[in-house]
Amino acid sequence: MWSVFPRAGRRRLLGAGVASAAALAATASLAFGQAGGPKPDGGPPEPAAQPIVTTCGPSVNSTVITRNSPSTTNVTAFQLLPGATTHITVPPGTTRCIKVLFTAETACGLTAAPDFCYVQATLNNVPMNPNGTGFQAIDSEDGSASAHAYEWVKRVPAGVYTVEIDRRVLVAGTPFYTDDWTMDVSVFA
Repeated sequence: MWSVFPRAGRRRLLGAGVASAAALAATASLAFGQAGGPKPDGGPPEPAAQPIVTTCGPSVNSTVITRNSPSTTNVTAFQLLPGATTHITVPPGTTRCIKVLFTAETACGLTAAPDFCYVQATLNNVPMNPNGTGFQAIDSEDGSASAHAYEWVKRVPAGVYTVEIDRRVLVAGTPFYTDDWTMDVSVFA
């Protein structure tokens, strides 16, 4: 049989076809994963959402809090991480972009049931973005301590704000260990 493509060219075409099929399958699985379904963080399925864009101006100030003494919780309702709170005042007639960077050594577990340990940053008890609706897993159950980080952002109008880091577990009784953490609250115009 005669072919327009030499033998080496046919192999390249076949390879390109296999690569194209693999790329299409990966794209389809990514789209399916973003559309909802079981989440690996223990949270309920969520519809795909558009990114939230927050534009921040020049830096105004920053408050950095660190703590190197361990603490543990095992409750399912969000609680303040001891010491992880500060206050911000936004002057009248202005808005400010607030960014919170949280880094910590954490461990989650071990118990009989698989579990997750969650954190959130709040402004006056309202979650900042990204708002994981209570399911921003910073760690999952394996019992060994390791470093983790999250960053949140929110533009706010004039007022007085309390910024906090809260934490909780999915299954009551699971120990959520937090140590060697830093909370950097930066204010931008």
